[in-house]
Amino acid sequence: MVLEQANQYKHAYGWVLFTLLIPYSHSGGKPLLSALSSLVFIIFCFCVVRPILPPFIERKTDSYSWDRPQFMGVLMGTFVCAFITDFLGTHHIVGAFIYGLILPHGRFAELVMEMTDDFVTGVLCPIYFAGFGLKINYLMIVTQPKWHLMLLIMLLLSIPKVLSSLITTFFFGMSARDGIGIGLLLNTKGIMALILLSVAWDRKILNLYDFTIMMLGIIIMTVLVSPLINATYKPKFRFKQSQLRTVQKLRSDVVLRVVACVHNACQATAMTHVLETVNATRISPLHVFALHLVELTRYGTALLVAQMEHSNSNAHGGEQKLSESQAEFESITNTFDEFVEGYNAVRFETSSVVSTYETIHEDIYNVAEEKFASLIILPFHKELNSEGVLETTHTAQSDINKSVLQQSPCSVVIFVDRGLGSLLQTSLRIVVIFIGGPDDREALSIAWRMAGHSGIQLDVVRVLLLGEAKEEEEEENTMNNDANELLCTVRDNGVQKQMDDEYIFSFRHKAMNNNESIVYSEEEVHTATGEEIPLLLNELDKNDYDLYIVGQSCGRNSRVFSKLLEWCDNPELGVIGDIVASTSFGTRASLLVVQQYDSGSKRKTQHQKKCHQKNDGPEMML
Repeated sequence: MVLEQANQYKHAYGWVLFTLLIPYSHSGGKPLLSALSSLVFIIFCFCVVRPILPPFIERKTDSYSWDRPQFMGVLMGTFVCAFITDFLGTHHIVGAFIYGLILPHGRFAELVMEMTDDFVTGVLCPIYFAGFGLKINYLMIVTQPKWHLMLLIMLLLSIPKVLSSLITTFFFGMSARDGIGIGLLLNTKGIMALILLSVAWDRKILNLYDFTIMMLGIIIMTVLVSPLINATYKPKFRFKQSQLRTVQKLRSDVVLRVVACVHNACQATAMTHVLETVNATRISPLHVFALHLVELTRYGTALLVAQMEHSNSNAHGGEQKLSESQAEFESITNTFDEFVEGYNAVRFETSSVVSTYETIHEDIYNVAEEKFASLIILPFHKELNSEGVLETTHTAQSDINKSVLQQSPCSVVIFVDRGLGSLLQTSLRIVVIFIGGPDDREALSIAWRMAGHSGIQLDVVRVLLLGEAKEEEEEENTMNNDANELLCTVRDNGVQKQMDDEYIFSFRHKAMNNNESIVYSEEEVHTATGEEIPLLLNELDKNDYDLYIVGQSCGRNSRVFSKLLEWCDNPELGVIGDIVASTSFGTRASLLVVQQYDSGSKRKTQHQKKCHQKNDGPEMML
């Protein structure tokens, strides 16, 4: 936020100097008169044109009554203002910039971007920037006797910003790494610097040698920023500090920080019902960071929009013009407002993440890292229709969930909603299917917190692999052990099984002895083909559960589950989750699929795949 404000002030200051000093670049004329006349024109645009033009544009946009001549007439105002400022002695880009400031934002801006962004970004901008590259004479620099000193001077020019950032962060108690990162980012150059050089070239202020040196300085400083930040600031290192960000390792007297992602207001309502089950108390409060995920359909920079102020919008609700995404964000915020009113131990913040669906998972990572979240909750890409069947609403949401699961900085939950009710109106019956592994332990730890609520009945069912299923697993472990691979499955299985037994023992000793609403049972699976798994789930579903909680990679090292995974329609849910979420299963219960954070999970999965490829060829693994 501080860096963003600093850039805004820097750009505003640059535009003011640009407007005032460009007239003085002429060899003749009256620069003072040009500067004053330009300021008068700017005041005229804001005081006369702005009160007239924006209401007309908003009225046309709201009524969808734009025709081609009217729309082109509004856009031609850009060239008119550019011509006026150029005639007054200032640069033409000043007029275009001022005209853009007086135009309304919101839906009209989205309409203009939709119609012009492809042509401007894909055609005009590359041509404009390519022109600068064609003007540079690289041989002129190399043939100079002291060209290496010029490069040294270019690098030394970036040091003052780094030093000033270090001094500032020192006084505010920030780390030196943050100061270096901010200083390096401030050395990046944008369109403003290129415009100034272009004006200086056109007005013959700079010769070819000076222009080439300055352009190379901009290129070198901008190109070096990324590798220098990765080497000094190390942004990826921050994600390694979150190795303990799991619900299982979180103390019971520490606040639980949750990032709840939603795409619409309907998902926000269902998400509040899930958050109710977490059982927030004064000893263990809940802090929710609600993210409204908005797709950026055109080229642009990802935005994180902070929570809106509601005092003015409530007082002038009928007059305020909101775009569709803003109205959706308002509805989501109101939903979480109502949720927090009933719980004193719950705090929430709402934000909108506007980005392309291909990169929006990185923004979710950043928010979870900045807020020190222990859990990310994602909505499933299928929603319940009027006939009570899950149907796909947006396939891109499935890709988002898969991307978040890959390298998340904390544990992740995918929520499949089948009309989960509110604990304020009804009691819930929850079942945990425990097979083994870190994801199942994380699922049980979440259910353990939920069991503290008086309106929740918890059943924990542990599935034991015996007979042929166990022999199949042991045979696979022996083959992997013979392969002599690093971190073989045989070693991982032994450690994981011991951790499962210890956690189940702790759960039965601490939870069941102090809570009569918790029931523990064990079920056995004997066949190696996995045919008993669906039968077991169908038998359990006769108990009319309201919510299933399962691990995403339950039995990850068992060939029984790897065979079942080949038939999964939604592999991001795992074997058990995919069966419960399928239409053929016929349950009316909702589902939580849990993946525990594990810094070495990606590396382990790769080694496990290599072991299986050597013995059985390519095979999908959990």
